[in-house]
Amino acid sequence: MFGVIKMYDTYSSLQEFIDDLKAVGEIEFEYNDKDYSLLYYDKIYICEYNKPETEKEYDTIEEFLNEFKIDGIPIRELATRIKVIFH
Repeated sequence: MFGVIKMYDTYSSLQEFIDDLKAVGEIEFEYNDKDYSLLYYDKIYICEYNKPETEKEYDTIEEFLNEFKIDGIPIRELATRIKVIFH
C-alpha cells in the first residue's frame, strides 16, 4: 500500500505570511500534526480544522500575530514554520 504524500507551501518571512493573508483571506495550515483554518474578512478567525469550539477571533492582524499561540508560541514566530495546505 502507498501512503499519502502531502505537499506543502511554506512562507519565507513573516511579511509574506501577512501579505498572503491580506490578499487571499483564507489559509489552511498544519503545525505539530494539527490542521488550522484561518479566515480574514472583517476580523481574523482561526480554529483547529473542523473544531468550531476552538475558534478565536481577533480585530486586527497585529492583535492576531501577538496574541494567538500554538503550544505557547506566538503565530508571529511560527509563520515560517507552518505547513500551508491551502491558500
